[in-house]
Amino acid sequence: MKHVKKILSLAVAGLFFITSCQEEQQNPNALTPEEEANATSESAVESAFEDVDDISYESFFYLEEGGRIAVSDDSPIKCATRTHDKENKTITIDFGDGCEDPFGTVRSGKIIITYTDRIFIPGAVVTINFDNYYCDGKKIEGTRTRTNISETENDFLRFSITLENGKITWEDGTFATREANWEIARIRTPNPINDERTRTGYASGINRAGVGYTVTITNAIVWKRGCLPVKRVMIPVQGTKTWENENGTTITIDYGDGSCDNLLSITNKGVTRQIEIKRNRG
Repeated sequence: MKHVKKILSLAVAGLFFITSCQEEQQNPNALTPEEEANATSESAVESAFEDVDDISYESFFYLEEGGRIAVSDDSPIKCATRTHDKENKTITIDFGDGCEDPFGTVRSGKIIITYTDRIFIPGAVVTINFDNYYCDGKKIEGTRTRTNISETENDFLRFSITLENGKITWEDGTFATREANWEIARIRTPNPINDERTRTGYASGINRAGVGYTVTITNAIVWKRGCLPVKRVMIPVQGTKTWENENGTTITIDYGDGSCDNLLSITNKGVTRQIEIKRNRG
């Protein structure tokens, strides 16, 4: 009987091995668990802080002389209480206990913006901090400082951006950290829906798995504002960057050719795979 059991065990193990090999052959482009974890963690951190940057940038468009901030119906801050303390040069975006924007993103807490001058003036410095701020269930912390480095007011807007003590904490208690130095250009058009944003630079931190990493942009990353309302694209649509962790893993992330989609390609050890980034509320 022992021999029979042993033979059956070997047969099951062999079947499992064959099935696994067949699945791998049938889906050679499937991401490894490590690759998927790295890509999703990186995208979540990037999207969260870029969302904050967009909110602060948009707030300056709607400043009124009376100190309040009026917004369009499709604005991500439409549901928030917006106040402008002109004397102390402070804008507060208060999402309260939670409110949902026109695109389905739920935010709570406060984004606090201080500034030295209007964002469009060369040399102006804008600092962003958070007060118990959450976006889609993730807590966001850190200090983001944006300096206008445009030569004149008529140029495309160019900013130097630093992120200090950046941290995102998921509902399960896992977290990722971020320190960053970016240069961003905002390309404005007659119709704001066609505006684009490009970014270069580098970042570092600890990913959701607790592993240290660095990120270097190798070809300028591009966001298209028009992709959000049309297809709800939350990530860049063009550009490449290299992501490397302290364990020696190096991957290249390619956001595509500019098409409005949530797809990106990951290249690791000469093998390229594609992944769709979906909104993760948990």
